[in-house]
Amino acid sequence: MAIGSALLIVFSLVLTFAMKQGSPYFGIVTYLVFPAFLALGGLIFLLGMHRESLRRRRLGAGAPPPYPSVDLNDPAQRKRFAYALLAGFFFVVLLAFVSYHAFIFTESVTFCGRVCHTVMEPEHSAYLASPHARVSCVACHVGHGASWYVKAKISGARQVLAVITKSYPRPIPTPIQNLRPARETCEECHWPAKFFGTQLMQIPHFRYNEANTPEQISLGVKTGGGSASLGGTAGIHWHMIIQNKV
Repeated sequence: MAIGSALLIVFSLVLTFAMKQGSPYFGIVTYLVFPAFLALGGLIFLLGMHRESLRRRRLGAGAPPPYPSVDLNDPAQRKRFAYALLAGFFFVVLLAFVSYHAFIFTESVTFCGRVCHTVMEPEHSAYLASPHARVSCVACHVGHGASWYVKAKISGARQVLAVITKSYPRPIPTPIQNLRPARETCEECHWPAKFFGTQLMQIPHFRYNEANTPEQISLGVKTGGGSASLGGTAGIHWHMIIQNKV
């Protein structure tokens, strides 16, 4: 099982890098399903070795030794030992590579928006047309750190079960409960102390005449912000500064 899974992973990786446009379901099989079978095959192999060792011990003195003996002075055994080390190194590197890419894949917009495309299609479509389309989903919904990553995956397991059993709410409610504090997510980009100078906005407009004459409206938006200690506390974000009482 382990060898077959490893070969399937390698084959899937070759196809993944060869395809110009990958499928989210192909990513699930490559980075999640096949590695799970690979790990399961390795565990079954180790369990079989342990059970065989116990069986040989119960048989007593006339049985073969419970553990294999390796004589590196024997060329045949030395060659088999080298092959075993090489295979073990290959499996470790493959698992590390796949585990890393599995982490990257589960953090991607493709995984969030397209794997459960039937469920999240409205949210994904709105996201692609929003100002946050350049920001990944997990940057706001999960944020940095291992603890919140684990919490998100535990919550995601419950959501996967809801999708499988079709027990999820319709429409999907806005996740306003148990959110991570905004200072750890939103304020990575929108922190109150950040000062913005005057920003020029160009708004296309058409006059209300018979020819609908086009014109360009130019606005200087004084966003402002900042803090009293750093200066620059003017602008429409003046009320967001904690030191100012509104």
